[in-house]
Amino acid sequence: MEMGMSEESRIVTVQMDAGRMQEQQNGLLCAAWSEPGGRCSQQDSLFCGERDGMLFAVVCDGMGGMNGGELASGLAAQIFAEDFYAKELSDPAGFLEETAQRADEAVFGLMDNGKPMGAGSTVVAVLARGRELYWLSAGDSRIYLFRRGELLCPVRPHNYGELLKKQLAEGKIDEAAYRAGQKNAEALISFLGIGGLKLMEQNWTPFRLEDGDQILLCSDGLYRSLSQERIRELLMSGRNVGVLVKQLVQEAVEAGGAKQDNTSAVLIRCQLAQ
Repeated sequence: MEMGMSEESRIVTVQMDAGRMQEQQNGLLCAAWSEPGGRCSQQDSLFCGERDGMLFAVVCDGMGGMNGGELASGLAAQIFAEDFYAKELSDPAGFLEETAQRADEAVFGLMDNGKPMGAGSTVVAVLARGRELYWLSAGDSRIYLFRRGELLCPVRPHNYGELLKKQLAEGKIDEAAYRAGQKNAEALISFLGIGGLKLMEQNWTPFRLEDGDQILLCSDGLYRSLSQERIRELLMSGRNVGVLVKQLVQEAVEAGGAKQDNTSAVLIRCQLAQ
C-alpha cells in the first residue's frame, strides 16, 4: 500500500506522529494514538508499518529518567521498525525474538558521559501475516485480544509480584515472605535494556485471526486508568478504528488526572474476506 512516506521517514517518526496514521492491508485496519498525560516528557514510542502483505505494530514504554526513558523507547521502536523492513520474515516468531534481543543489547549499551545510562523499555509487538498473528512482550505493557465480546490478555506482566506468586505456588517461599515482598511487586524483572534478555512472552504457533477480531497494544498508562470492562465496552462499540483508539487513550488520560502516565495504544481490527 502506498503510504506517501519514504522508508527512512517511517522509521524516523516512531514516536508520536507515526502513530496517527491508519493503514489497511489485506483486511487489517490499524490506527494508533499517544498522549503525554500529566508528564512533562513522552517516554512512550510506537510504530506501525506494512510490508509484503504483513502488518507490524510495536509499543515501547521507556524507563530511566526523562532523557533515558525517551532514548530507550525510541531506540527500541526504531530497531523493530528497521528490522521489519530489512529482515527476512519467513519465521515471524523468530524475527520477533531476535529483534527483541538486538533491541535489548542496544538499549543496555546506552551511555551518558561515558557511563552506562541504566535505561530500559517495555515492549509489546505483533506481526500479522494474513490470518496468522504472532506476538511478543517483555515488561508490563499489554496486548489484548478481543473476539465476539470477550477480552483476553495472552501475556503476563514481568514484575516481581508475578514472580512472588509463582514462588509461593511452588512452595519456594511462605506467606510471610510473599506479603513482605509486595512493596516491590511492581518492579520489572524483564525489559529491553536488562542485558541478556531471557524472559519474554510470545507465541510460536500462530494465533488464527477471525473476521471482527481486534488486537489492542497499550502502555500501562492505559490499563491502569481504564478498567478491563471499560476497554471491552469501547471495543464493542464498532466505532471507526482511528476514532476508537483516540477515545481509549483520551479517556485514560482524563481518568488519570494530573498524575496520569504517558498513554499510548495501537488498535488493529480484522475485516478479512471470507
